[in-house]
Amino acid sequence: MDAINLSTAVEPTTWFVVFHPTSSSRLLSLLAFGHYKHVSAFGYYQGFKAWLVCDAEISGLRLPLVAHDAMRAIIGKYTAGCTIVKFVRRAEPIGIAPWNRVGFFCVTAVKHLLGVRCNSLTPDSLYRYILANGGQIIHDTGNADHPH
Repeated sequence: MDAINLSTAVEPTTWFVVFHPTSSSRLLSLLAFGHYKHVSAFGYYQGFKAWLVCDAEISGLRLPLVAHDAMRAIIGKYTAGCTIVKFVRRAEPIGIAPWNRVGFFCVTAVKHLLGVRCNSLTPDSLYRYILANGGQIIHDTGNADHPH
């Protein structure tokens, strides 16, 4: 398949990465070692006045586009008890390393979205990587158990 030129397309460059202390699946909560059990992200399309949410769940990848006013109404519920980190998308090639390609779950989906090349396989390790590489905490749960 030939590459498609999307030079006129727009996408968010700044993402808000949401580290959730719970998962929608009890099994995934048990498998995700550490404080955070799930990670998702959302970014703003200024020209469209809408937010794109990226959430790889057990039921599949969800990419809802939410109008700004609607997002204002639901953001509190969506991020309740979560830590949010602001991160500017990188342009690093993901590479073929196994930890960048293993499975397709929330951590690998967000790594690809952010364009980061790291060996993180859990939400906690991705959290630490993002903070060490320019991420800014914009909302913290204040829970002393999470990884700083």
